[in-house]
Amino acid sequence: MKHKNLLKLLLIWVIALAATMALLFLLRGPTPAIADPIIRCVAPSGSCGLSTCQISAFRCLTTIQAAVDAANDGDEIWVEQGTYHLQGKARQVVYISKTVTIRGGYDNGFQQSFPLTQPTVVDAQGNGRGLYIDGSSGNISPTVEGLWITGGNASNALINNGLGGGIYSDDATPIIAGNIISNNIAYTSTSSFGAGGGIYVHDSPGSAVISANQVISNVANTSSGGEGGGIYVNGSPGVQVVNNVVLSNTGVITNSYWAWGGGIFLGGCDGAMVDGNRVEYNVALAGLGFNPGVGAGIHVEFSDGAVLNNNVVRHNIADLLGSVTGFGGGISTEGVNRLRVEGNTIEDNSAGASGRGGGLWVYDSHDLLLSGNRVLFNSAVRGGGFYIIGDTSFTMTNNIVAGNVASSRGGGLAFDTGASQPVTGTLLHNTFAANNQGSGDGRSAIHVNESYVSLVLTNNLIYSHTYGIIVAPTSTVRLFNTLFYANGSDTSGAGTITNTNPITGQAPLLDGTYHLQTDSPAIDAGVDAGVTADIDGEARDSSPDIGADEFVLPAAPGGDVYLPIVLKNH
Repeated sequence: MKHKNLLKLLLIWVIALAATMALLFLLRGPTPAIADPIIRCVAPSGSCGLSTCQISAFRCLTTIQAAVDAANDGDEIWVEQGTYHLQGKARQVVYISKTVTIRGGYDNGFQQSFPLTQPTVVDAQGNGRGLYIDGSSGNISPTVEGLWITGGNASNALINNGLGGGIYSDDATPIIAGNIISNNIAYTSTSSFGAGGGIYVHDSPGSAVISANQVISNVANTSSGGEGGGIYVNGSPGVQVVNNVVLSNTGVITNSYWAWGGGIFLGGCDGAMVDGNRVEYNVALAGLGFNPGVGAGIHVEFSDGAVLNNNVVRHNIADLLGSVTGFGGGISTEGVNRLRVEGNTIEDNSAGASGRGGGLWVYDSHDLLLSGNRVLFNSAVRGGGFYIIGDTSFTMTNNIVAGNVASSRGGGLAFDTGASQPVTGTLLHNTFAANNQGSGDGRSAIHVNESYVSLVLTNNLIYSHTYGIIVAPTSTVRLFNTLFYANGSDTSGAGTITNTNPITGQAPLLDGTYHLQTDSPAIDAGVDAGVTADIDGEARDSSPDIGADEFVLPAAPGGDVYLPIVLKNH
């Protein structure tokens, strides 16, 4: 089964790569003016077998570094299949300080590139890093595509060691597309931070692009603090992280300080786009630790206006051994304003045995939008689906939150606040179903377990819990047109609860994908809350349905046919 899953991921990556190549020029932006661009070929034998590369010795070279050194801005470097090792330049296989394109996967005829069947392997053999991209001398935008970058260990790099085991980029605007980046390590320090086991991008002056790569089994740090086991991006507004497979990466193995972002770490990246990625089986903290693992799949901090869209975030673990408290099994966010988390599948993630926020952990984030997500079967001690804390304001619209597990508080949603750090939230058209698989107060859909929380819920469906909503003293929850069914108690707690126009005692008639079926009492039972479409993008009218789904009648024979969401996604 595991091999079948990997083959499926590989197929998805190939499709994503094709789409990315078609869009690459749109994402890249303006290219510096160049004169007489040249194709330079690299073949270890020194025989390139292509007339355009045989014109002079400078166009048919035996190492990638020699081709880069000979190239001018705008030149392309085509690299024959084979394995390329360190060449002695500050302990990396390739040093780049120009706007060049390096493309791997060619046979000796250099007719076409097939990176999967004709791999060009950049192997640092544990003695340094794969690629070093240096933009300090000017604004450069190199492209790296079709390479297999492995064996990097930036602990042994002579410049900026501990950062970027596979690829290191600073002060440049790289396009990193269609590569396999696997089994690299940023740092093996016991006292210092490591970052970017697979890819490290820092201070990009333009919109860097990381697209259609396979980022697999990389480590940010083995023995101290670490950030971004797979991908680390910092100080790079507008970065595009799209259509990648980010699989089985680790933030830190054993730590004496925090571990952030097992799969992807973004910091200081205003307007970043993280779209269409598969982020699976990553771990923030893998071994024993003294501080938390945070954001096993994706961690985003101080990146106002960032968008996490259409990602599959699945089977990630914040704290593998449960030695400390993990935060955010799937996604974590800290200090971000106007973050949009939309259309994602956040499924079967774990914050760890003592963790908070199995699906999503939020801290100190304002104007957060959670829209159209499927948050399923995640687990934590508190907040199996979502855990929201510390001076946060959010809007939650058209989400399905189902089957999540908490052993203490809030199977679907839980909070942690204080008098100086209140949480306010608006919940519109969400479906909370069967988040009752844990124990105690964890068998609740929404647990306002701390004071100073203020929520307004309109047109929500809360189904099959021991407790629907529990509200702590000095917190306030206002409910409008809520459909409650099969809950031990719909509302409880010493806080202030107002419950206007509830629907009770009627089964919601959901199908296996939490969509409404014919004759559901949720149909046309809501009030107009300004939500114009449902979780599937289907239009709502002035008498909308309750929950994330707006019921659509099947078309007559020969017309359009309504399909459940599983089939639609497929």
